[in-house]
Amino acid sequence: MKTVTLRAFKQESRYQRMAHDGQPVLVTHRGQPYFRALPPEKKNTFLGAARGGKPLTAKLFDSVLAEKEWHSAQ
Repeated sequence: MKTVTLRAFKQESRYQRMAHDGQPVLVTHRGQPYFRALPPEKKNTFLGAARGGKPLTAKLFDSVLAEKEWHSAQ
């Protein structure tokens, strides 16, 4: 874990980017631990889950509803 002063954390955005990218950063104030900058947690919901992942295709829906069932449901 990288340790930096509060002043350096405020002035240099690279420490904030480090925390955002997954590396925790311990911020100190007057030599004492002040806070830990941690990476954001991943969302546990389906909304937005495909961002940055595999693209959604029609193949994903094959197991949900067959074409015959789809036409009969209309």
